[in-house]
Amino acid sequence: MDRMQKIKILSVVCLVFLGSVIVAQDMIVITGKVTDKKTGEPIPFVNIGVIGTYTGAATNMDGLYDLKIPSKYKEKELEISAVGYSTVKEKVADIAKSKTYNVELNPMAFEVGEVEILGESRLQYTRVKKAVENISKNYLQTPFNYDMYYRGELKSGDNVLRLREAAVRLYDNKGYERGDAYQVFKERGYDFLEVRKNFENETLADGGTYLDELLEMDIVRVRGNVLNVNEIDDYKLTLEGETEYQGDKIWIIAYENPNATLASTGDYYVRTYKGKLYIKQKDYAVVKNTMEVTASNYSPQGRSFYVEEARQNYEPQSISYKVTTTYKQHMDYYYLSYISYERNHDWKSKKTGEKKKESILAELLVTKIDTFSPQVIERRAYYENKPYNEEFWKSYNIIKDRE
Repeated sequence: MDRMQKIKILSVVCLVFLGSVIVAQDMIVITGKVTDKKTGEPIPFVNIGVIGTYTGAATNMDGLYDLKIPSKYKEKELEISAVGYSTVKEKVADIAKSKTYNVELNPMAFEVGEVEILGESRLQYTRVKKAVENISKNYLQTPFNYDMYYRGELKSGDNVLRLREAAVRLYDNKGYERGDAYQVFKERGYDFLEVRKNFENETLADGGTYLDELLEMDIVRVRGNVLNVNEIDDYKLTLEGETEYQGDKIWIIAYENPNATLASTGDYYVRTYKGKLYIKQKDYAVVKNTMEVTASNYSPQGRSFYVEEARQNYEPQSISYKVTTTYKQHMDYYYLSYISYERNHDWKSKKTGEKKKESILAELLVTKIDTFSPQVIERRAYYENKPYNEEFWKSYNIIKDRE
């Protein structure tokens, strides 16, 4: 089922087809696929953006992307980049001449010898601490707005129960000044600009989103994770290797916390917690984080909340989630680029023994940054019930549906 079928908007006329480039409503619309040149496999989470602007998109898990570029940028260059791969640049005007723009990226990995890994085991702690110390230099410390594309999907088995897409504006009063989850919660506000979805709100809960959990995955801003230096000694850190991002060398540092707690992970029911940090060698900027977590339970209010288990109708059998967070440099600082959050639940009815599978897929793509005159938003819009605006979505950059 494609995106338009899911959101039941029959009046939308599809403007693009996979692999084609057309111009519509003064927009250059590019679609295509990004693959690994050696394996032919699709590459997810690739940044595709116009250099010198924050106009961009990201590939989905199938390596597919859509990108709408204002025609005024046709003389600029498009950059296709991903951690671990060579970067490709092409003039927008040249791409617009072709009917297709599928891209192959060369993998860039450098092995680290066993002796070096063993001999530098404590060095990884120094590198992570240095990355935290350099956050004030690498990430903006003053108020700003993010304009973001949000996508949240709830599935039961293979059936999509709810799909909501939204353009969201976030205000951060402190920039990337580090804080715990509650402190950052108070310093950030957001509002919905436009929305489309495949259901109507009938209860207060129907208006809820996964935005707060996604924003907690901005690990540079929120302290409850591997970048909390007060908890770093509880982690096992290993230099897994080196790679490249936009021409710069990157350390890949694998981490695992065998004694994970709410304070060190932000998850009340965490069981296992591991991931990989990608740190740029020249300035210690964190450009990517991947994380895998298993948990014993989950609250509908969020992963950090307690559940009154006696009132649960279903008993949790298996709960896990994966997160990918990427950052990219714009002008003098690094900013959030993309977050993918995929959670899977197996439940068993306490009364009947019936089993069910649920999954949540939530994504954020930053589409614009305002650091000069940010709009102050003092609250969080927990309840969303905006009408659908067809014209807006014709020119807005989104993340493509998975195949």
